[in-house]
Amino acid sequence: MSAKRDYYEVLGVGREASLDEIKKAYRRLAMQYHPDQNPGNKEAEEKFKEAAEAYAVLSDADKRPHYDQFGFDAPSQGGFQFDPNQFADFQDIFGSFFGGGGGIFGDLFGSGRRRSGGGERGSDLQFTLHLPFKEAVFGVDVKEIEIPRLEACDSCHGSGCAEGTSPLTCPQCRGNGQVAMRQGFLQMYVTCPRCEGRGKIIQSPCPSCRGEARVQKRTKVKFRIPAGVDRGQRLRLEGEGEGGRAGGGVGDLFVVFDIEPDPLYERDGFDLHRRLEVPWPMLVLGGELPLETLYGQDSIRIAPGTPGDKVVKLSNAGVPRLRGSGRGDLYLHLRVAVPTKLSEEQRSLVRSLMQSLGPDGQAPEDEGFLAKVFGSEKGKKKKKR
Repeated sequence: MSAKRDYYEVLGVGREASLDEIKKAYRRLAMQYHPDQNPGNKEAEEKFKEAAEAYAVLSDADKRPHYDQFGFDAPSQGGFQFDPNQFADFQDIFGSFFGGGGGIFGDLFGSGRRRSGGGERGSDLQFTLHLPFKEAVFGVDVKEIEIPRLEACDSCHGSGCAEGTSPLTCPQCRGNGQVAMRQGFLQMYVTCPRCEGRGKIIQSPCPSCRGEARVQKRTKVKFRIPAGVDRGQRLRLEGEGEGGRAGGGVGDLFVVFDIEPDPLYERDGFDLHRRLEVPWPMLVLGGELPLETLYGQDSIRIAPGTPGDKVVKLSNAGVPRLRGSGRGDLYLHLRVAVPTKLSEEQRSLVRSLMQSLGPDGQAPEDEGFLAKVFGSEKGKKKKKR
């Protein structure tokens, strides 16, 4: 091929395509033009390389933005360097892009990389933990939960066989867990139907687990919760999932946090927000207002004439940061605290204050100053005199 085609055009996807869409498009083309399916077809081989090159760039989080901005001039603009020789070995392509072991292509095109039979890894589990607000903020050194899960049978020690017996190698797949099937010129490996991919057959099942090698149990799990976790975040506990079969590995447990609301604080990332009522005389005259925070006693300075909707920030009084040092901030949303029960003497004092302030609730200003600023009629008359 003489002229390079746009990578998006090669894969047949739009420029806004997601990574999943790019992967699906590449798999379709790779299966269509794979050399095992097109022996001796040079055109198919070139299209296969072209699709692999396009995928290598568009699936890379660093290379794709450079290509979107500079196109094929990206290398000269300090972007990626593409080596066309990296796709000389077609088997390496699939190992590189799809995790090795043949994957989907190894099964379809008979790469010879069979999955070995034997142990089956246990499933991963997920547990939703309802966590009090303060435990999420400060963390917990030792948290204990109880979960139901499949564990290795104690009677047969996870073998699935009755005492004194052992499993036999599957005669159909000879212990590989897979058998070969041919469809025309294609050779595929599928799960052995006789042993269900285990490679072994249990002739005398364990009476406790009935040959399943695992039994259902309720188990207590202890772990540490770091300070600052938030709603929806997950904590992975390796090896705390379901037990495997026939010597297979144990799955993992994912703890998902659901944080309970707090009556005082609302969380925004690592910052906290709280409403704080302030007596109106303090808003007028100013003063020091004490308050209790999550970290102990503190206070804020109220300046004279502070409006009732002001927001005051207390630095480093928020939630501890999971990665890095320090904490978020606490934002105090001031509200005017209006007294509902006053003595007659207090009411009289408030009335006197209102009368002295005037109908608009503001202290009288100097008339000469108002005239200068606003050009009032009274100011103009005084100026004429």
